[in-house]
Amino acid sequence: MKKTLQLEVRALVDVGEPLAGRAVKARGVGLDNDLWLLAEGGEVLHYVDLADFWERIPLPSALTDFHEVQPLPGNEVLLVSPRCRYRSTQPERNARVYSREGTLVREMTLGDGIADVQATADGQVWVSYFDEGIFGNYGWGHGDAASRPIGEDGLVRFDVLGQRLSSDVKEAMGLHVMADCYALNVASEHETWFYSYTDFPLIRMRTGRVPTVWESPVRGAHAIVVSDTHVLFGGGYEDSCQLQLFTLYDRGVQRLGRVATVVLTDETGRAWRPTWLTGRGPWLHGAEGTRHFRVHLSELLAQALT
Repeated sequence: MKKTLQLEVRALVDVGEPLAGRAVKARGVGLDNDLWLLAEGGEVLHYVDLADFWERIPLPSALTDFHEVQPLPGNEVLLVSPRCRYRSTQPERNARVYSREGTLVREMTLGDGIADVQATADGQVWVSYFDEGIFGNYGWGHGDAASRPIGEDGLVRFDVLGQRLSSDVKEAMGLHVMADCYALNVASEHETWFYSYTDFPLIRMRTGRVPTVWESPVRGAHAIVVSDTHVLFGGGYEDSCQLQLFTLYDRGVQRLGRVATVVLTDETGRAWRPTWLTGRGPWLHGAEGTRHFRVHLSELLAQALT
């Protein structure tokens, strides 16, 4: 196997023109792998890749505190703020759902300390949490049972109305303790992967199947890209841009086999240094400045196995 794998990945789109000088407040990717942005000033931008077209959704106010954006069924758009205070007996509502015309449809409470949000085509909303959302802050976890942190399990599944749904997160963790969900990949309606601090296990949950847990040698990754046979970790404590490819062994003792360090280059031959990375199923998405790219895990494997 190659120790270092280099692959040219051209920019998918440059968002500079539709942003027109505005900052990006939130980035998200749906299950169809379309790109969603919340621009400064309160406009949602949706890049329709197949048509090379930007859909614009004007919102009624400047939503500066919302850092997560996801499409929902029924032509709805979900915006989520990472912080949520528990005031007396009434928690804040830190999630809003808008129509494609920009009309507020409903508000929801998804809890404090939100790290990531990924929704499915059938309306499941998976929310991961960092340490303050797990252990409690902003009034959560300092009173009666009603103020227990919503994110105390580290990863929670909701429906489109914000009602909590059951999940196998606690059972999947086993003896591991989740103090911070570092990376989330909702691959489909029936398959969710996550990777968490402190021990950094890689966990795969599938409907009707026993969860699979791999012990990971990677520390501090913030994106995971997955297939039945391989995982790509994005980021790490030593280098926030590093990419590491591993084989998944799940017969007998679950373990990861190192394949290669991955270096992605743009069309000029310069290495990408993304400031944002996320995984949806086998797709890696990244952004550097206003340029966005994406690459399928199969492209990396084709290169690695030749």
